[in-house]
Amino acid sequence: MIERVLKAIETVEVIKGPVNKKLEAMDKKIFDSFANNNDPDLVGSENISDFDELLEVLARPVHFENLFWYKEAVVFLSNPLHLNSLPDMNIEIKQRVQNELRKLHHKIIEVYDARVTMKDGWWYDEVGVISGGISKMARSIEDMISKFIIHIPHAGLEIPEAFRGDYHLDDKELERNIYQYADFKTDKLYGALTAKHDSIINPYSRFFIDPERFFDDEQERMHLENGLGWFYENSVLEKKPLRSTRNKEKVAEYYHAYHARFTALVEEKLQLFGECVIIDCHSFSNELYWFQAQDMRLPDVCIGYDEFHKDDDVIEKIMKCFSDQEVCINTPYSGSLVPNRFYMKDKRVKSVMIEINKKLYLDEDNVTVTNKFIPYRARLAGMF
Repeated sequence: MIERVLKAIETVEVIKGPVNKKLEAMDKKIFDSFANNNDPDLVGSENISDFDELLEVLARPVHFENLFWYKEAVVFLSNPLHLNSLPDMNIEIKQRVQNELRKLHHKIIEVYDARVTMKDGWWYDEVGVISGGISKMARSIEDMISKFIIHIPHAGLEIPEAFRGDYHLDDKELERNIYQYADFKTDKLYGALTAKHDSIINPYSRFFIDPERFFDDEQERMHLENGLGWFYENSVLEKKPLRSTRNKEKVAEYYHAYHARFTALVEEKLQLFGECVIIDCHSFSNELYWFQAQDMRLPDVCIGYDEFHKDDDVIEKIMKCFSDQEVCINTPYSGSLVPNRFYMKDKRVKSVMIEINKKLYLDEDNVTVTNKFIPYRARLAGMF
C-alpha cells in the first residue's frame, strides 16, 4: 500500500484534453465520499478502504478542469489521521510520503506557469481561480505537516474483552463509571485539530490505562493518595475496589506501547522542526468526585503547563480563544503531559493542557451533546 501511495504521488501528470464526463462524475462521487469521511466525527482507520479509490484517481492523468477535485484528494491523503492509518506505516516512510506531498504542488505550478499563463497558448487564468486553488492546496499540506501534536488521552471508552473479568463492578456500574469519568466526546470536540495535525488518541478507557499518570507508582500522587495511578485500583463515582491486579503486568504493555509511539512522534517533530508542541486536550466534569476537595472551584476553562515546558504563544492563543469565558491557570488542574524521555530535560518540547468544563458542550447528564458543541468545536479549530 505504501509503495502504491508513493508511486501515485511521484508519477502525477497534469494534462490538457477533453474532460471525460463519466470519469469526472465518478471522481466527484469519490471526493464527496472523502469530504464526508473527513468530518471530525468520522475520521479514523475505519476509512482505510477509501485509499484504494483515492489511489486510482491519483494514478490517472489530471485534467486542469478537475484540479479542484484533485486538490481535495491530496489534502485528504495529507491528513495525519488517514496517513497514520495505512498498514505498515512508520516514521521513516511517513516522512517520505509527506516530502513527496510537499513537492506535489510545485509540479502543478510548473504546468500552470507554462500552460495556463498562455506561454504555450493553452489557457488563460484571468481571475486567478486555478492559481488560488493551487496556493490553497499548498497551504493545506504545509498546515498538516507541523510541529504540533494533538494529544487526547481520556476520550476512549474501550476495555479489551480479555481483561473484562478483572473488574469487580457489574457491567452497568462499570459502564456508568467509564462514561461519566471519560473526557466524553473530546475526540470529536478537538476533531478539527486532529484533522490538521498529527495526533495521539487513546482508544482505551482510563479505567484500563491512564497514560497521563507516571508509570512509577511512587512518583504518582494520584496513586499514592487515591489508588488512581496509570492502573486504577478504585472506582471513581464511589470509593470502592475496581479490579484485581493479577494482570497488571500485561496491562502495562499497553501503557508502554502508547508511550513508545508518543515518544517516537515527538522525536520525529524534533528532527523535522527542531521543536515540538504538544496540545494536551481534556474536559472535566462540573461535579466533584470523592477524591477531590469538595470546596474546589470549577472554572469554564483551565490551562495547565509546567514552567519548564511552557509555550507562551500557545497559552496566549488559548486565552484569546476563550476570552469570553472564566479561565484559570493551573487550577484546578495543573501541568501538561510530556513523554518521560523529555520531561524536565528538553526545553525544545513544549506542552500546554486545555481543560474544558463539560457544561460548555454537554447536558447535565455529562453524555448528551448540546447545541453548543459545534460552535465550541469551530472555536477550537481556529486556534492552531
